[in-house]
Amino acid sequence: MKSGVLQAHAKPARRRYCKGASVTEPVSPEILFLKQEDVIKAGVLDMPKTIADVEKVFKMYAEGEIIQPVKTLLEFPDPETGVRGRLVVSMPVFLGGDVQRAGVKWAAESSANARRGDLPYGIDVVILHDLDRAHPVAIMDGTLITAMRTSAASGVAAKYLANPDSRVAGMVGAGVIGRTAIEAYLCVLPKLEEIRLYDLDRRKAEALAAEFSHRVRVRVTDSAREAVEGADVLATQTTTRKHFLKREWLTASNFYAQMGTNEAEEDEILQADVLVVDDWAPIKHYTQGYFSQLVEQGRLQEERILELAPIVAGKIKARTHPNQHILFKSMGMGSEDIIVAERIYQTAKAMGIGQKLKLWDQPLWL
Repeated sequence: MKSGVLQAHAKPARRRYCKGASVTEPVSPEILFLKQEDVIKAGVLDMPKTIADVEKVFKMYAEGEIIQPVKTLLEFPDPETGVRGRLVVSMPVFLGGDVQRAGVKWAAESSANARRGDLPYGIDVVILHDLDRAHPVAIMDGTLITAMRTSAASGVAAKYLANPDSRVAGMVGAGVIGRTAIEAYLCVLPKLEEIRLYDLDRRKAEALAAEFSHRVRVRVTDSAREAVEGADVLATQTTTRKHFLKREWLTASNFYAQMGTNEAEEDEILQADVLVVDDWAPIKHYTQGYFSQLVEQGRLQEERILELAPIVAGKIKARTHPNQHILFKSMGMGSEDIIVAERIYQTAKAMGIGQKLKLWDQPLWL
């Protein structure tokens, strides 16, 4: 036997119990693995249910029923461009209330995937844990969960912050989040008649417009300005690092959801009548973002920034007049992922889908 190398016995050593301890047989925890196809079967693409999940999370957050530390973010330069284009994020969460679930989302993004076109830009995994027994109960693809909950959060924000008679939406970005954003806005804005859509890749925008043509009029525009100028509600969901959305393009009464990193120029942030964020702590912590930079520079007062949770819970009101221009900045909350994943897990169990895995046949050490 090599020095310092422990050897596993063919059979685990018999457990020695302390006097008075309950004696039970070792167990083999069962984990339900759900690939993306399983997650789809379990209802991940149901936007009304996802919006309900996310709305519930904001209410729980306002009531202090969620433990959600600031996400751990690691960014790396893209070897081809030299700029930050790769990242991994850890998002641990505990949901209390009537959910009682701990979980974590491990998210990763790579700009190289977008260039190659062989993998999604972002690939995510969600793990759910049994709180009492401390073992994972589910491991599932979280890529579609991210796409759905991101736009669902924007939809919840629009429900509470946009003018209810909004008829025209302007959108920049026709990727995955662009698709789910249209779906979310159609759910919460019943009077929506037209969507103006712009993407650097016009063919992508035209394909997305065709996909929704049977539900709403979608007009592909030649510029971002043409898409958003005069719109009642607007959303940007791009991967650009360049600020392109100008305050002068926007009306006095509209609602704007920024789901990308830094799409709005600083005047749009500084001159908005009301600023709302999903969760201020991680946005403040992210020093590459305009919000945290403006606060650090003393040009934006932190007191101006409202969180969405107390608005959804009815504790405060953000829109007090129809002519207010409201900006909503979303960075994403792990609690949104975990509550959607919990629904998917429970549905998959009821449907009998997924693959059952074991961490061990018998634990080596107890």
